[in-house]
Amino acid sequence: MPGTFVGGEHVPPSTHNDDFHDNDIDDWDSTVLSSSFTSKTPKITYLLHSDTTNQDVIIDTSTLLGRKPSADVPQGAKSVRLDDPTRTISRNHAAISIDTNGTLWIEDYGSLNGTYIIQDDQETQVVKGTPMQLTAPATIRLGDLFFSFTQQQ
Repeated sequence: MPGTFVGGEHVPPSTHNDDFHDNDIDDWDSTVLSSSFTSKTPKITYLLHSDTTNQDVIIDTSTLLGRKPSADVPQGAKSVRLDDPTRTISRNHAAISIDTNGTLWIEDYGSLNGTYIIQDDQETQVVKGTPMQLTAPATIRLGDLFFSFTQQQ
């Protein structure tokens, strides 16, 4: 039967490439891509700061925010306990996520007192189950606490 066998399957002559060698399949299977192929943007960090509590939270990975957040978060993410003298932040209040393109998203986790983004003097509520794109600089309101959200240099 004319053609070549690759991985136990017959490749007919019409699709056979003379530059193709059986060993190429083995070489590809053992190839590991560099992390530079999976990271599309340079790593940027952000700062979430509350003047009321003087608390700083570094956002350098996807982060669950709350009064007493769950310790059970996906690998590569973190949870941060927010100081809450007003008692208006839910246990698992909101999350800021960073996608593979470096775009930031904020999502409310069904908090009682809401999550809001304030930009250009306009306050927009983040609706549960509907992540909103987040850009710095902005003010984020979680319950009754206001946080400045800025990009770090």
